[in-house]
Amino acid sequence: MRKLVCLLVLMTTLSGCVNMTEPVFETIADEIEKPVAAEPKPIAVWLPDDAAAQTVADGDTGKCYTWGECELRLQTLSSGDIRTTLQKLSGLSPDKLTVMEYRRDGLQIYQTVWSATGEEGITLGRCMVADDGDYHYCISLLSPEDADVAEDFAQICASLDLSGETSEK
Repeated sequence: MRKLVCLLVLMTTLSGCVNMTEPVFETIADEIEKPVAAEPKPIAVWLPDDAAAQTVADGDTGKCYTWGECELRLQTLSSGDIRTTLQKLSGLSPDKLTVMEYRRDGLQIYQTVWSATGEEGITLGRCMVADDGDYHYCISLLSPEDADVAEDFAQICASLDLSGETSEK
């Protein structure tokens, strides 16, 4: 009887070894798959009643609107280094700019103001960049120093809509 019990224990132990599953191996490919980039969203903002669309120079992306002596540009740039984007918009080194940074509606927002002296006097520049992680949605306004457009720029920035839905603002 003792031999029978030992034989039974040995058989049950060995039967557990027979039902082993094959190990799963990870496959490696030579090709690197690039993720599909998201499409940029259309920029919609409130515009003053007398704003008129202007043609944009070849190679420059975005839209340009003018009213009075003011020029508003709406551009979409690839996301990445915000410093590079701010330098492109202002023409100044980012070290010379004071930038406000905050979050709004899931977007990282950057705003700055600068001035430049030229033949026509002092020009004020204002810009806002909304970063969604894929693109920088840029709003920049150039105006003469004496133009009272602070409220207009604030309203333009507050009205930023990237939903793609057209609505009257």
